[in-house]
Amino acid sequence: MSGEQQRVKPALPFKNLAAALLFSVFLGPVGLLYASTVGGVVMIVLGFIVVSSGLPVPIILVWLGSCVWSVVAVNRYNRSRSLS
Repeated sequence: MSGEQQRVKPALPFKNLAAALLFSVFLGPVGLLYASTVGGVVMIVLGFIVVSSGLPVPIILVWLGSCVWSVVAVNRYNRSRSLS
């Protein structure tokens, strides 16, 4: 051994898909922050705009969109961690 230590990069933990979906179902765009910080901020801003319109259908669509985005973001995150 040459005395040179190899630095092992600690593996980042996977994100839990069930937790991400539950956060999004119960907290909407705020729950999306667990899966995707940028996605959460975008949906929170979009949510404020949609809620100010007062129409119920777009509010439901933003909520459901947050759930879908959450699942996609966690799957993408976990796939990128398993490849590296």
